[in-house]
Amino acid sequence: MPRYFFNLRSPAFEEIDVSGRACANDVEALAHALEVAGGMVRDQLERLDYGCRGEVQVEDERHRVVMVLPVRAAAY
Repeated sequence: MPRYFFNLRSPAFEEIDVSGRACANDVEALAHALEVAGGMVRDQLERLDYGCRGEVQVEDERHRVVMVLPVRAAAY
């Protein structure tokens, strides 16, 4: 099963995923990216940062970016 890496980026911080997660395909990786983005939205709302800024950058096993999910997409 391929491994994907979910890097978090926002104006205030950057967190690089060094361990990754096995996902069956890009669709499963997108579903996990939405979960990660949802966590970022909750964290930002708890700090009253209503802008929901940032993104989840998903890389494949070769560390090529396969998708970038704006955090605000998880708010819908």
